[in-house]
Amino acid sequence: MKFAVFALVLGLCLAVNAASVDYFVEDEDVIEFSSSELTDTISDAFLFGVLGRLKPTIKVSLRTLKGVHCTIERVISIRAAGIDFIDAFKDCNSAAFKDLNAVLNQVQTVVNTSNDIINLNENVCHNADYNAEADGNKKTSKSCFSKLVGKMVTMKKQIGTTINLSKKLSSTPGVYGACNVYAVNDLLSVFTEFPSFVKQCSKLTH
Repeated sequence: MKFAVFALVLGLCLAVNAASVDYFVEDEDVIEFSSSELTDTISDAFLFGVLGRLKPTIKVSLRTLKGVHCTIERVISIRAAGIDFIDAFKDCNSAAFKDLNAVLNQVQTVVNTSNDIINLNENVCHNADYNAEADGNKKTSKSCFSKLVGKMVTMKKQIGTTINLSKKLSSTPGVYGACNVYAVNDLLSVFTEFPSFVKQCSKLTH
């Protein structure tokens, strides 16, 4: 079994044990994965069924500043997970391992997009000093909304690609030498929560 499939199973099983996690498909449809189903369904059901249909909910989550603020908080968490992952490989010659280097490069694109989203929130949405009581129900400006939606959809695709690439990592013990491949577990535990947090933020706009 590939290392990344194991990582996905481990990360998502922990999430299932801790709480029931909902994955958005359509506005009212939810898929729940059991640990026995994850190995066979994670590629098609998650990447194409779940991540592929998130755009309508992303739009809903960004309609008000309350939803934008919620989304930005989660983006900050994704950026932190990406930075931690990259830092875990600083002493590793990742360039020697094509598949591992591909994952690292892809995570860097997620970090870059996270930075873009955070900068948009501050410089286009002018939401750096968000106040829940005063700003929560305000409608998002057209410029802010359209630019954030575009970047969030880009992040969605990048996260899907990261998960897909991670499944190609070897599970052979010691194949990556001193590289901290166990950091993949921590990264994917955050990345696979992306659909769930988008749905949570969308509920704040109703």
